Parts: sequence; C-alpha cells; structure tokens
Amino acid sequence: MSDHVSPISLYLTIFFALMIGTALTVAAAFVNLGTFNFPVAMLIAVFKASLVVWYFMHMKYQSHLTKLSLATGLFFLAILLGMMLIDYTSKDFTPMPPLIESTSLIGGTH
Repeated sequence: MSDHVSPISLYLTIFFALMIGTALTVAAAFVNLGTFNFPVAMLIAVFKASLVVWYFMHMKYQSHLTKLSLATGLFFLAILLGMMLIDYTSKDFTPMPPLIESTSLIGGTH
C-alpha cells in the first residue's frame, strides 16, 4: 500500500461532487424521462461509485496489478449481468391465472 497523503481540499471536493450527484439523482427521480429514467439513474450512480473507489478507496494511487484486478472483477460482473439479462429477456412469461375463490368443503354450506 502506498503512503500517499491527499490534501483535505481534495476530499472536500469529492464530497461536494457526491452531494451534487445525490441532488441530481433526487431531481432525476422527479422528472419523467420515460424509458431514460433508469439509464440516467445508473449513469449517475456509476459516476458516484467511481469517485468513491478512485479517491476514497485510494485506487488512484495503487499499483497497476491492483487496478487490473479491479478491472477484471468489473469485467466479469458485466459478463454475468449481461448473461442474466439475456436469460431474463428470453423467457416468455405467462400471466398468472385469475384467483378463483373456492368454497370450503369442511364446515361450508352448499
């Protein structure tokens, strides 16, 4: 682990960037973007997560091997999520039949 010391001003800048990202997320939730609601929310979330990983988890100052390990993990996560989405979208979901109320044979009146 490197002994890099970051200035407090950097942490404050990242903190305010995360707060602006949170405000953007809340604002985007109240705007009807149609089918773009989810992609916009995910784009903001990925940006905020990358700030946390890059600066607060000090990935910026790590060795190339550590960065490669992170990239490999994210690559395989993307593959698994992609395969899951392919499987999910390929299913033909049939709606549930309507609930039929049955009369009880025990203690019921006919």
